[in-house]
Amino acid sequence: MALLLGVAAHLFILAPYPGIARAQWDDGDRRDWNRDRYDYPREDWRQRDRERKRREEAQANGVVAGVVGAAVLATVIAAAAKRDKENRSRADYCISRYGNYNRANDTYRAADGYTYRCE
Repeated sequence: MALLLGVAAHLFILAPYPGIARAQWDDGDRRDWNRDRYDYPREDWRQRDRERKRREEAQANGVVAGVVGAAVLATVIAAAAKRDKENRSRADYCISRYGNYNRANDTYRAADGYTYRCE
């Protein structure tokens, strides 16, 4: 029971103060800490709007670059997989046709003793 009362007292002390938020300053509380765009001079908020738009455009450009990069990477991976599959199927054909096929240099040894490329 004492523990429960202690926790309740702690939460009561840590509860946020429902008043206006004020920033601490050297000469006391500053009431202009919580200002919106209409409290600044016109050129300041225009500059802030330009900076916000620039950040949003940069973020959109980053998303587009990521999507394009992922598409290019997927294409490269698909092409490499296709080439690997073609090479394996070609090697399987050469092994089935010529019993002494060498995968390292894509050759086989014929009955005359010479090596030829698998065609």
